[in-house]
Amino acid sequence: MTLSQRKKRILWALVEEYISSAQPVSSQDIQLKYLTDCSSATIRNELSALESMGYLHQPHVSSGRVPTEKAFRLYVDELMEKQPLSSTEYALVEKKVVDAFSIDITSVEDIVANVAKVLSEITNYTSLAVKGDLDTEKIKNITVLPISEGKALVVIVTDLNVLKDNIIDAPNLPTNGYAAANKWLNKIFVGKSFKELAVKTGPMELVAKEMIGLRDLYKKIMELIVKVANRRETDLVMAGATKIFDYPEYCGDIDKTKNFLSVLEHRSEMAEIFKDGQGLDFSVKIGAESEQLPDGCSFVSAKISLNDKTVGSAGVIGPVRMDYKKVISVLDQINKLVEKILSGNKIEDE
Repeated sequence: MTLSQRKKRILWALVEEYISSAQPVSSQDIQLKYLTDCSSATIRNELSALESMGYLHQPHVSSGRVPTEKAFRLYVDELMEKQPLSSTEYALVEKKVVDAFSIDITSVEDIVANVAKVLSEITNYTSLAVKGDLDTEKIKNITVLPISEGKALVVIVTDLNVLKDNIIDAPNLPTNGYAAANKWLNKIFVGKSFKELAVKTGPMELVAKEMIGLRDLYKKIMELIVKVANRRETDLVMAGATKIFDYPEYCGDIDKTKNFLSVLEHRSEMAEIFKDGQGLDFSVKIGAESEQLPDGCSFVSAKISLNDKTVGSAGVIGPVRMDYKKVISVLDQINKLVEKILSGNKIEDE
C-alpha cells in the first residue's frame, strides 16, 4: 500500500527522533519537534495505522513507538534527506585522513587499513574494509636495486600509484648490469596486470640463452608477481569492534553484545557482506536483509576509488537506528580525500 504524504512525514519524523534518542517516540514528541501543523490526535491515528502496516511497533502499551526494519528501509530508500558535513565535521574528517595517510602507503592493503581506521574513529561505529578484485591493476614501473651480495630490492609501481617492494635473492650482474636489467624488465612487464602475468609462463622467449643472469632475475620477479597476485583478496580489516558498547541497545544487553562480537570473529563470512554491494557507490543492508549481520544491526558500505578504479570497499556496522545520512556523508568525504592525497593533489578548502 502506498503511504500518504502525511504518513511519510510522520514516519520520517519518528525515525529521525528514534535515531537521535534511542527511545520510543510519542505523538507529542513528533508534534512538538517536527510537525507543529498537525494535532497530536491526528498523529496518534496515523501512528496506529503505520503500526498496523508493519512500520512501527509499541514495546509497551503506555510507551511510544519504535520503527521496524521495514520503516528504516523506507527511510533510507525514500525519506532520508542528504546531509553534507558541517564545516567542523569536514575539518575533523580531513585531519583524520591526512594524519592517517601521512606515512608512506606502499600497498592497497595499507589504503584499506587506513580507511577502516579513520572511518571507525569518525563515525564511532565498528568499521570493516576489504581489498577489491584488482585484476585490472597494471604495472607502471619496475626497478631492481642491489642492496648487498646476492640481494636486491624490487620496487613495483602500479597505475594506482601504489608501491609494492620486496627483497629477493638476486644474481650477480656486471657493472651497470642493473641499469640494463631495469630497462629490459620494464619492456617486459609495464602495461601488464599482476593477474595476467601470474597465469602465464611469460615472455621467456625474449630472454637470450646467453643472458643467464637476466633470466634468473626474470624468474625471481615472476615469483614475486605471482606471490602478490595470489594474496587473498577477501582479507578483512576491522576497526573499533568495542564501539558497540557506546550504544544503549548493546551496553545493557550482554547476550546481544556477545552475539555481535561472536559474529565479527568469523572474518571470512563477514567479508561476504560486501559482495552484494560491489559496483555501487553506496550499499545499505538493514537487519535481517543480510545473513552475515549480527542481530539488530545494519551495514552501510561504499567503494574505495583511486585513479577511477575501485581498489576496495569500506563500511560500518552499527545498530539499526544508526545515523545513515551522516555515515554516507563521511564515507563519501573520506573517499574523496583519500583519492586526492594518493593522487598527489593538494587538499583545498571546500
